This record gives sequence, structure tokens and C-alpha cells, in this order.
Amino acid sequence: MARQTFTEIEIRLFDEPGKFVVRGRSTKAVVAALVRGAPAHGSWLRQVARWVEGLVEDGWQYRGYTGDRLLFRNSKPLARNDAEAYVQRRFGRDALARVSVRDRAEERDFTKPPKLPKADDELTRELRRLIAPEAHKEELYLGHPTEELSELLLDMSFLSQEALEDPEISGLIEELRDEHEHDAQYRDLHTRYLTLMERIGPSDPAAEEAYWDLFSYMSRKLSKMVPALRSFLERRGFTDLCEHEATAFLTAALSQALSIIEDRDDE
Repeated sequence: MARQTFTEIEIRLFDEPGKFVVRGRSTKAVVAALVRGAPAHGSWLRQVARWVEGLVEDGWQYRGYTGDRLLFRNSKPLARNDAEAYVQRRFGRDALARVSVRDRAEERDFTKPPKLPKADDELTRELRRLIAPEAHKEELYLGHPTEELSELLLDMSFLSQEALEDPEISGLIEELRDEHEHDAQYRDLHTRYLTLMERIGPSDPAAEEAYWDLFSYMSRKLSKMVPALRSFLERRGFTDLCEHEATAFLTAALSQALSIIEDRDDE
């Protein structure tokens, strides 16, 4: 074990945790959430969005959202006075009323294996964006008016159920299911995620990262189904679906397929 020191910046959004939600691990998601939340929670959130963009430009890493505060880290330790001077110079003299600076030391195990690469392709991004759509419809944009979104997702869900009953697709799912049953890499990722959940809880950045590692790995496996699903659409005559309708269909089908593939774990 080696001890490593970091400088952290904490931006207080609210005096106590509230209903404001920040989803995703990217700073783009944070900035989008702040701008989107400004009308309901205060126009000053737009100023914080600019602060976030400035921190990223200067090399600070986003570490998470606690429900009332945003946390950023710099791998290069700074003296407290230097860090506070940086905040005032970058964001104004009044910034320290909302921004706090601290040093944090951690025990790091540098012998652990490297992280698996995340899937950052179009499929994974769309899957992440459409997780539990009914829970956060206001964050979705599929190129359709909001009032049409529920109907669109419902229609594509029914169509995806038909697709999974197609012999070609059901056969592919069974192949993936057999492969998944003997997938040691998946087991390792899943065990790591569950262990972190039990030790530090779901809101910790490390647990979130472990979840997205697991999610991205499964997304890459499920991507094998995409050509077969598109072929199903063509056979059924759905050749005029717009990009957003196709995305909704693929997401619904892959989500249901994942449930079938993982169902054997519980048998």
C-alpha cells in the first residue's frame, strides 16, 4: 500500500441534500444537469456550470455528487493558500463562499490489475441515456415532443417483444446465455461491484465506476445482437424508422435480452 495525497475542491450547491439530481459520470452530464436545473433551483446554477467547465479545462477531475455538493480532485497537491488563491482568481473573490478546499490522503494499492476499458461507442451512450426512462423522462430527448415520448417508448417496447420471439434472435440470445454462464470476466466485474456496494455504498464514485465497468462490458456483449435486430426490422417492413425510434427499439430489445441472459444466474 502507498499513501497518495490529493487536493479536493467541493462546490456547495445546497445547504442540505435535496431533490436535484445529477446522473452520469461525465462533466458534460454535470453541466447539462446544472443548466437544466437552473429554472427550478436558481439561475446561479448556470454560474456553477461555468465553474465546472473551467475546472475541467484546468485539469481537475470530477469525482461525484453527494446530493448537495460537487466534488473535484487534482492529483497534484496544492498548498491550501495556493488552492484558495486559484479559486478566487479563476471564479472571483466571492467564490469561496460556496467553494471549499481540502487535502485528502488515501491508501492506494498500485498492484491491482488495470481497469477494463469502457465502451464509449454510440450503443453504450444510448443505453446509458435510456436507463429507466420512465424515472427521468425530462432528461431524455429523442427528437419527439415530450408528450409523445411515453407512447413512442411503449410502441417500441411491444415491437421489441415481438423481435425476441423471432427464431433467429431467440437463438442468438440462447448462445449469449450459454456464453454468459461461463464468463469468468463478468463474474470478476460483478463481484467487484457487489463488494464495493457493501463496503462503501452506491453513491461513492468507486462503486459508480465499478457499475459502469460492468454495464459497459455487458453492452459490448449485447452489441452482437444489433445486426440481427436491424434485420428483423427490415423483414417486418420497418425501414422508415427515424434514428430516435430505432434507438428506442434497440434499447428496449437489448434490455429485455439482458434480463433473459442474466436470468440463469438465479436458477
